[in-house]
Amino acid sequence: MKVIISHDVDHLFREDHYRDLFFLKNDVRTLLKLLTRNCTARECWLRIISPFKKKQNNIAELAEFDMKHGINSTFFFGMSNGLGMSYDCEKVAPYVKKLYSWGFDVGVHGIAFNDIKLMKNEKNKFMAINGRSPIGIRMHYVRFDDSTFKALSNLGYTYDSTEFDKNSGYLIKSPYKVNNMWEFPLTIMEGYLNEKPLTENLEHMKKRTLEIIKLAKDKNVNYITILFHDYMFTNMYSCYKSWYEWLIDYLCKNDFDIISFTDAIGELNDERE
Repeated sequence: MKVIISHDVDHLFREDHYRDLFFLKNDVRTLLKLLTRNCTARECWLRIISPFKKKQNNIAELAEFDMKHGINSTFFFGMSNGLGMSYDCEKVAPYVKKLYSWGFDVGVHGIAFNDIKLMKNEKNKFMAINGRSPIGIRMHYVRFDDSTFKALSNLGYTYDSTEFDKNSGYLIKSPYKVNNMWEFPLTIMEGYLNEKPLTENLEHMKKRTLEIIKLAKDKNVNYITILFHDYMFTNMYSCYKSWYEWLIDYLCKNDFDIISFTDAIGELNDERE
């Protein structure tokens, strides 16, 4: 069983959220977590004052960590706005250029999931801004319907990694073809590893992760895909940051083969020949 690591970029800068309710909602959630003892006072304070920080992403820090551990992860960037993702896609270009230069893969973090014209527009924006066509995509909030994957295939994407089961909080399923596109079901997302939405429990996250990995092994799933959001790679979210550091250490020490979407597709195509 091989492992694919990926990162969704939901936030870039403070000013991107001047016209939405992101910081207000974040404060309310944080105070509720503090009252229920699901985050520390220090974490609460750091999150409350976070709107004073210009940079609201940890892309470079996370990329540096991945490079140090030999992880060829993939970063997905938004080309449209919605559901708390409010940055101007023009601001993405410097980050994408740097990630490409470091050897990382980059894809689209899509908003439109059931409108082919808007979906095509997002792909075209990526091409115009970054000078190359994106080969992969994941929908923001992992939204999809019966038309999504066929539409993405028709648009020429090589792969998508959106399919996820929000009810169970994980999905054990091997990659499969949708016309000419590979669908990589999302196995683990950090935000779904705790039983309750406001809970932050590192030991529970570790236990749940190991249970899901065992289930995947037992079902002979050939690839699992893991999502970790870059904005959580900070001491403001120490539980999630510690979980990701533990996860990478666990995978490396237990000789898991960590592979990129691109390399996985090469292997899958070879198997079908």
